[in-house]
Formats: sequence, structure tokens, C-alpha cells
Amino acid sequence: MATTKSTTIRFDEDVLKMIHKQADLDGQSSTEFMRNAVLEKLEDSLDYQDAVNNIRESHGQTVSRNDVKKQLGL
Repeated sequence: MATTKSTTIRFDEDVLKMIHKQADLDGQSSTEFMRNAVLEKLEDSLDYQDAVNNIRESHGQTVSRNDVKKQLGL
């Protein structure tokens, strides 16, 4: 099991109020909200890096949406 560590993030008071308000609306604690936001950003960045690598490896060649659907039998 991975160990967890804590860190400190500083926000302006107005931003922190918005975080608390949104977390409440989402039914989460502020900590959960911020953790999820960071994890989503990391996932988006990794997905982007994968896409860039795939484009590089394909030398810019792409497959149309229709061709993909045909290959999948859709």
C-alpha cells in the first residue's frame, strides 16, 4: 500500500471560498475536491503526452472516425 504525504497549498481567501463552496455543492470535503482536481489535471496531462507520442510515432498519419468504426464493426 502506498504511503500518503501531505503538502500545503496557499490560496487567496476569495479562491479558497470558491473551493469550499464548490466542494459543498459536489458533496465533497475541500480536501477531496482539491485532490480530485489535481488528479484530473495529472490524468489530462498524461493523456495529452500519450497523444503527442502517438502522433510522433505515426509520423502524422491518422485514421478517420469512419475507418475506426468499420474496424470495430460499428
